[in-house]
Amino acid sequence: MKSMLFILVAHLHAGGTQTVAAYSSLEQCRDALRVATTNVAADYSCAATPVEGRWSQKDSRYLMVRD
Repeated sequence: MKSMLFILVAHLHAGGTQTVAAYSSLEQCRDALRVATTNVAADYSCAATPVEGRWSQKDSRYLMVRD
């Protein structure tokens, strides 16, 4: 079964990107994005990525959105 995850991604000013968290809905990701933007060390965005099978919130550290 395929599902869509919404990943909060940090675009670090020092270079590189990092997955911050994964959410099952865009609304949750946008709420987290509002909080994350208070950190000026990076720019943040929400990106969607398809996943197959089951996933848990613990697995979010292994997810990354491809450009």
